[in-house]
Amino acid sequence: MIKVEHLYKSFDGAPVLKDISVEYEAGKCNMIIGASGSGKTVLLKNLIGLLEPDSGEICYGDRKLSKMSYKEKKELRQNIGILFQGSALFDFATVLENVMFPMEFFTDWSAAYKKERARYYLEKVHVTGSDNKYPNELSGGMQKRVGIARAIALNPSYLFCDEPNSGLDPYTSILIDRLISDLTKEFNMTTVVNTHDMNSILEIGDKIGFISKGSMLWQGDRHTILETDCTELRDFVCANTLARNIIEGHR
Repeated sequence: MIKVEHLYKSFDGAPVLKDISVEYEAGKCNMIIGASGSGKTVLLKNLIGLLEPDSGEICYGDRKLSKMSYKEKKELRQNIGILFQGSALFDFATVLENVMFPMEFFTDWSAAYKKERARYYLEKVHVTGSDNKYPNELSGGMQKRVGIARAIALNPSYLFCDEPNSGLDPYTSILIDRLISDLTKEFNMTTVVNTHDMNSILEIGDKIGFISKGSMLWQGDRHTILETDCTELRDFVCANTLARNIIEGHR
């Protein structure tokens, strides 16, 4: 579990996060949703330690991130997997080498074991026969799957996904959503997904926090989001639904 308590963050005196309190639970897809510029990406960066809050606490289990030593933070990072928005695979490395990268950086395992483990996780994301291919030889959906395999290669307790469906077609997006959800439950990870994609929200949103102008205005799940009486959230949901219907209507 990750617990956020009264988190504040500002840039040049302008508040970006205002008194954010939320809990992210293990075995669930915990979603941070909101429009562009709402503060959700800043919250995600605070959670993984890329930014430091002005005040408030982020707790991993019973450990406060602000109180961790350098060694403790390094150990925590080994227990965190990150799926970047653009997959962020290394163009110069093969699929197998990309998945092995965290192992090269954080472990002293033998080369044979690293390869065995990398292939195991590639099978988990349904990528086989592509060990020696390079990212530019793969489709966007396949690249995302390889990115997921790399993110979970060290069997992390925490998985962070930044706009995992960015640039993907609707069908592939659904497959990626289900894959993230299935892996979250199988490995009992605390998964935090940053998104504004209503399809993803309604597909896998076990726990959802809606941010608007830096404030957490609503928390719930995919079963209750359409019944909200939060005006800002209703506007967000309707805008996403309208945009999707317009696009589909022009096809």
